[in-house]
Amino acid sequence: MSELTLQERFALVSLNAQDSLHLTATKKAALRCISAARILEEYMDSLWPSQEVLEEKLKNAVSLSSHELKELEAKIKNSLEEKQLIREIPNLLACDLDYVTAAVNIFEYRSDETEYTRQTEGMRAELMEEGNISDEVICLLWLLRESSCFYDLFSKSEQDYLSSRISELYLHSPLAKLLLPIEVHKGFEAFSHKFLKKKEDVFTTKTGTGLLFSFPFFERSQSIFIEADAWFSGDDKRLEAVIRRLESQQHEVHVLRAGTVPLLKIDNFYYECIPTQRAMKVPIQGVRLRRYVM
Repeated sequence: MSELTLQERFALVSLNAQDSLHLTATKKAALRCISAARILEEYMDSLWPSQEVLEEKLKNAVSLSSHELKELEAKIKNSLEEKQLIREIPNLLACDLDYVTAAVNIFEYRSDETEYTRQTEGMRAELMEEGNISDEVICLLWLLRESSCFYDLFSKSEQDYLSSRISELYLHSPLAKLLLPIEVHKGFEAFSHKFLKKKEDVFTTKTGTGLLFSFPFFERSQSIFIEADAWFSGDDKRLEAVIRRLESQQHEVHVLRAGTVPLLKIDNFYYECIPTQRAMKVPIQGVRLRRYVM
């Protein structure tokens, strides 16, 4: 398989677990940044002379109509599908009792687990360890920030550490000094509808420049209730019932921790599997999958 472009690398990460049928606010933000990734590829190849030129091109790249976003999605999806790096599967929410009862069909993208891990762990290692950071990873960091996918990949402790790394980048990397002050996210639909009010200060510099990178983030976590007939059969039987349900819907499941509250890796994200009872006319026993940050 040929080496992935910057646009493909970012798309592989940002489209994972996104609704594949509808232009949701979160997917629009991802697609706008996928468009911006192409501009960054051109910039690294040609080195335009000024920040103003780059900023103008990036802002033009993200100003796409819904029709143009759909065309871009189809193009990048086909590119990744040809390389067998992405596929459509039933959305994880389709395993939720309410969706099962209503017979609602919803679908999502799942990125290839091996390549997703290679890309995200390689980026994490480069950012978290001492040493130089490549221009491509600096671009990916900016794209993750502007799309808010950053908060899907890094834990709070990692975000705290990265705040100092970003300060170093600003001081020592010409590309970071040029790119990091540029913001294109403010016009996204998601920021007026789907973002929380809470601010994060991971991008606050400590260089005395006064630059403050504080961005709201998507509430993308899901809470899925799965009924389990094996409630009274012990932790192992209950977990087996949940895994069967998930795998029947084409989800990739790995058990990282067993016991009363198992930890599962499902389609590149982590979930705690919490025993739960739904209060209905007849109480229903089951488990609730809750997004977990490692």
